[in-house]
Amino acid sequence: MDRETRFQALLQVDKTYRRFMIGSSVLLFVGALYFMMQTTYSSMIAVVGLVPTLFFEWKKTVVYLQFNDDWTYRRLIKTNFFLLCFTFFLLFSLIALLLTGKIHVDALMWALVIGAPPSILLPFWIDKKLLQLDPEHVTSSMLVKANREQLKRWLDGIND
Repeated sequence: MDRETRFQALLQVDKTYRRFMIGSSVLLFVGALYFMMQTTYSSMIAVVGLVPTLFFEWKKTVVYLQFNDDWTYRRLIKTNFFLLCFTFFLLFSLIALLLTGKIHVDALMWALVIGAPPSILLPFWIDKKLLQLDPEHVTSSMLVKANREQLKRWLDGIND
């Protein structure tokens, strides 16, 4: 499958779930305003707000898995998604431990300082490896640029 076809499939996923993400963001914002004075609930709402993003990433992972049948390629795609899930559940657990008083704020900050760089840098490394395995692979940075260009063309069409 060539890169342009992959772009179109991934951009279709972005377009389909954009409304879902906007709707869930509005609901979370309203919920956060309602529970603004109760820090326990507002912190949990912020973490639960990542659930639609996790669902959206799962849908993109399913599309990525259709692009190549190579075992190594598929393993790296799944590893990227499981890394995202692990990061989400770790963040959720740390916030829950903080809110229940099991850990101190300093321990949470150290966990974030130590855990954030690998959780940010590993997906870039995985994308680089995927690009080496499959030259037609669409990296996340390429997808962001294509999505930005598509939105730019759409907005230019509105202005005309």
